[in-house]
Amino acid sequence: METIYIQNVFMCKFNFIMTESEFNRAREELLENISELFLKYGLRSTSMDDICSHLKISKKTLYQYFSNKDDLVEQIMMHRRNNYRTQKDIEELKQHNSVEIMLTIRDHIIRSFNSRMPANLFDLKKYHPDVYQRVNNKDQIFIQNLFNEVIDKGIRDGYFRSDINREIQVYLFVKQMSLIGEPEMISELKYPISTIVSTIVENIIRSFATPQGMHELEHLLYNKPHEKTTKP
Repeated sequence: METIYIQNVFMCKFNFIMTESEFNRAREELLENISELFLKYGLRSTSMDDICSHLKISKKTLYQYFSNKDDLVEQIMMHRRNNYRTQKDIEELKQHNSVEIMLTIRDHIIRSFNSRMPANLFDLKKYHPDVYQRVNNKDQIFIQNLFNEVIDKGIRDGYFRSDINREIQVYLFVKQMSLIGEPEMISELKYPISTIVSTIVENIIRSFATPQGMHELEHLLYNKPHEKTTKP
């Protein structure tokens, strides 16, 4: 395994060699701890000095992992996103039928929205606009690609009609999810996010569904409800 010399990547009291995997694990632990600080004290209010003080590390150590606060914030955002969607989870998800996948995606989106703090989103968009835009773009591409895969699977398996206007439906879904996630929108929502997301996703499934797909949807909603169906 490739090794990384500690004097180049990490600051410590002793000289030793850190493997790449050890370096990555240490960075992941830092991301977890710093993420908790941002959630507790706020994104804008927590400076790099504050982070070093709370975690009892030197600034030189911190900057071996993150080049600046923008870099740190972006890595934390992607770290939190990746916690919700590992490749293993995605592959396991694809073993289910397309209707069940859509409802599971709904639940993941709801949990993701509910884990966000509006104040931090405002700070992210205002003080780290480039990071906000990059993360938002990555989210949209991920949802778009996954949604297209689910539609393909649904058509192949007979749960979705083949004559749907895929391009416009995917576009609308991605834009709706992006709009709901905007910090300005979250504070103005009349209904809980869980209710809004559930309504959007379930309406999409109904508009796509064949008779077989409708039967599966009714079964999943009323005989084997998912977590968020009965908890708006």
